[in-house]
Amino acid sequence: MTKLTLAGAALMMMIVGALHLFAPQMMMNDAKLALTSASHFHVIRAAYGGAYLGIGALFAMGWFRPALASFSLLSIAIVFIGFATGRVYSMVVDGLPVPLYLGVLGAELLFSALAILALRQRDQW
Repeated sequence: MTKLTLAGAALMMMIVGALHLFAPQMMMNDAKLALTSASHFHVIRAAYGGAYLGIGALFAMGWFRPALASFSLLSIAIVFIGFATGRVYSMVVDGLPVPLYLGVLGAELLFSALAILALRQRDQW
């Protein structure tokens, strides 16, 4: 379960990060957000592209270096629970987002649960 969780969460973040870095407007189209200035592109490429790639690397560290697996699993749980908390709060105060973001919420909850289960199997939770 550990390797699957680490690889799946890392791959998800790296794909999403790369898409935000190299195709930021495409990633904003479903949300109907128009990037109209260099500053808009800058924020999306950095805050979503670069940060998500970095988070993905943090998750992948535990896959490549087994001694770091527990740290990476804990990182998955913390980061994805944080994302999920923000999404749920937004749904309460702002309403429902586009279906894509509901799917992302599901993936975040799934990987959070898998990471916690993997940590429990390792007697680290």
